[in-house]
Amino acid sequence: MNAKQTVEWLNERDPINQWSLDDDAFCRHCDGVFKIQDIVRDRDGDATCPVCHAASPMDFRSAPWWREDLMYEDGAGCHWIHEPIKGIAGRPRSLPPGD
Repeated sequence: MNAKQTVEWLNERDPINQWSLDDDAFCRHCDGVFKIQDIVRDRDGDATCPVCHAASPMDFRSAPWWREDLMYEDGAGCHWIHEPIKGIAGRPRSLPPGD
């Protein structure tokens, strides 16, 4: 599958999000950061995180709101404390260690 087809395939299986090509994704399971088209399939053919290979799409979010060292929340939503961290196509990685 090409990148667009991968995102379409994921959207058919993701009960929470609807992703677009080149969206940044963050894994709540492992603190991974990646472009959504870089998801991989596990042994059963299900979508999983390309960093930990142990999360489901229910663990993917568009921002790491659970990391208080990176983001804060106010009445208008979640905001980055510093420069936003972006995924790099083809290079899934982990977020920097927390405080």
